[in-house]
Amino acid sequence: MLKHILAATLVSTLAMHANAESYTLELGSSNLNQGLPSASGLSYRNGFFYAVGDDAQWLFELDKNFYITDKQLIKEYPVDPATGRIQKKVKPDFEAMAQFRQGKQTWNMVLGSGSKAEVREVGFLLSSDRITKYERSLVSLYSQLKMAAGIAELNIEGLVLTPSRAYIFNRGNGGGNLIFAVKQNELVDYMFGKNDRFSKIETYLVKLPVVANFEAGLSGGEFWAKNHSLVYTASVEATGDSYNDGQILGSFVGVIPLDQLKEGVVLDLAPTSVPLLDQAGRVVITKAESLAITSSEEDEIKGAIASDNDDGTSEFFYFELEKN
Repeated sequence: MLKHILAATLVSTLAMHANAESYTLELGSSNLNQGLPSASGLSYRNGFFYAVGDDAQWLFELDKNFYITDKQLIKEYPVDPATGRIQKKVKPDFEAMAQFRQGKQTWNMVLGSGSKAEVREVGFLLSSDRITKYERSLVSLYSQLKMAAGIAELNIEGLVLTPSRAYIFNRGNGGGNLIFAVKQNELVDYMFGKNDRFSKIETYLVKLPVVANFEAGLSGGEFWAKNHSLVYTASVEATGDSYNDGQILGSFVGVIPLDQLKEGVVLDLAPTSVPLLDQAGRVVITKAESLAITSSEEDEIKGAIASDNDDGTSEFFYFELEKN
């Protein structure tokens, strides 16, 4: 039934926007990881994937088969002794992660979702040599984002760093599907504790497919440099709540050309959002949380998608996305 709902959603939107740029997604088989709970952020560097979970206190290193090869403590939190997962009432809800290079170091930037005051308004910088780590309150940043958008709550799910800009994705169940843009160097300086305010915050509202009366929510992103675009994941949950999970209804991948982002204009991504389907064309019931690009051309990218199963396990899929 869900497959038919998703298919109908896609067909109807494509019919309305026949000239919209379209993409074909080829999804690999599922790779289940029971040792990495609630995968929510994913990046790639030098043949390894790096992942965070929204209730895990570790930055995980994964090999090409998505096996854990190493892990780095982000911060020690109270955990459930039976599962090793951070207790929900105190979890920082790490949902967004991206990498950047500064000097001789690659840094992992990890952000909490902001969906609970103070507890989830914290971020970290971790150096690739594991020597240096910064913890940073995100209260000032998130207050400025809410003010810029005129909203009362956030649910930050994705972070994309380009050479000049930083794009912060807000999931629709907390203030709407929004993309915030700030200067990349200002966000980096903020995380290092060098500033508290941003010279400008741009806000873009996007529209995503609706399944069973629930709009998909932005959940992660990456920069496709050769196409000058953002690539995003979005997932559908049967909930309007940014704190509690709902039934998973499916997920999408899509592309946003940067020149299409305009303040004050709602960008309709429904026509070009591609549902995650298996080789038989059936809907994959998974909550895609993030993706990492491993190789790219002007008209094609390859990479991996990370999913949170809401049961303490994580799922990973290789993918290829090609422009039609």
